[in-house]
Amino acid sequence: MAADLHIHIYEGITEADLADFNSNVIGSKWFAGFGLIPRGKRTYEEQFGPGSVHQRITDTPNVWVGEVSWLKAKLTGDNESFIPDVVGKINELIGEDLPVIDDDFLDKVRAIYAAAKEHEHYGVAAEKDVLPFLEANKGKQVFTISW
Repeated sequence: MAADLHIHIYEGITEADLADFNSNVIGSKWFAGFGLIPRGKRTYEEQFGPGSVHQRITDTPNVWVGEVSWLKAKLTGDNESFIPDVVGKINELIGEDLPVIDDDFLDKVRAIYAAAKEHEHYGVAAEKDVLPFLEANKGKQVFTISW
């Protein structure tokens, strides 16, 4: 089972929204721990309905980066087979610190694409699809979500 990594523009939401959304993501700085997940105490409508954190994050402008299986990579220790270069390096570049898209950031994304080898099993967005989105949002902060 693969996930899809997206780059999202940080607008219309707060860092508290990201903390809430990622409270159940193991490895996130916002992970609330097992059995402490506040989202589990809400109704489905509260979690996913209009106005919910999930909906607000879904509504942020975003671009698909590629497919990835973080779980298979973690379980097998085989990052190369389950994390395409572009996906892994863009996820590392962005992290959870809400970096700003500037010339340096764009150069780093270009370098990631230039150095990446094609992945055998997972699809990856073309540079021509990702870079224009980032350039159009220059000066804004970004975050990633694996859907």
